[in-house]
Amino acid sequence: MKKYAFLVVAVIMVLTASAFVVANKSNTKATTTSTTYWFQMDESGTSVTTTQVSNPDDLCPDKLTEPDCTRQYSASQTEVIGGVRHVKASETNNYIDFRSKN
Repeated sequence: MKKYAFLVVAVIMVLTASAFVVANKSNTKATTTSTTYWFQMDESGTSVTTTQVSNPDDLCPDKLTEPDCTRQYSASQTEVIGGVRHVKASETNNYIDFRSKN
């Protein structure tokens, strides 16, 4: 009988420890969301500038077929050069989201 009680306690301990590990992993995923940045496009709508936009909806309210106003990039797609954040050249066309002019 003591053997069974020991096994039951051991199983409960393993399940409890597993629950904490699963909870810890799910919290880690929730807190590791990537920072994103919106960058304004140039006047022709073909090149990304270094001008960052905090709320693209005011400047570029539409989401049409061409991303000619602003583009959104993750932090890993950008780099800071001379104190100014730039989109990496290799990431220019890999934007996350975009907004168009009216």
